[in-house]
Amino acid sequence: MKLARRISLCLLLVGCIRADVRRLDQVVRPTQSPDSVTVFLERPQQPHTVIATIKGRGESVFDSFDDIRRRMIVDAAKIGGDALILGPESTKSTFIITPTALIKSDRKELTAEVIVFNRPSRRGG
Repeated sequence: MKLARRISLCLLLVGCIRADVRRLDQVVRPTQSPDSVTVFLERPQQPHTVIATIKGRGESVFDSFDDIRRRMIVDAAKIGGDALILGPESTKSTFIITPTALIKSDRKELTAEVIVFNRPSRRGG
């Protein structure tokens, strides 16, 4: 019984952020620095194109929305995104049964769109 409790506790303490990126186009863009990715709560006025959606979630009770946002920014930068448009935060509750207790676990989820700003094309001539 002691071993089962220790394993359950260890599983609860391990934080892991998961982010699923769904590309909407296959254009290869240069990787950005995460520091250069702007985060919006509303759609910006500047013309832009949505290149991907990201669904991020915390896998432990210790993961925060800030942790999820940071992971999403890194993933947006990897695919060349200029910015993220964040969706609403949501929490899904689940219960973990251990030999001695029933533990409520809240899993945080966040969605976002990855965008690139439309730049005027340069035409020589």
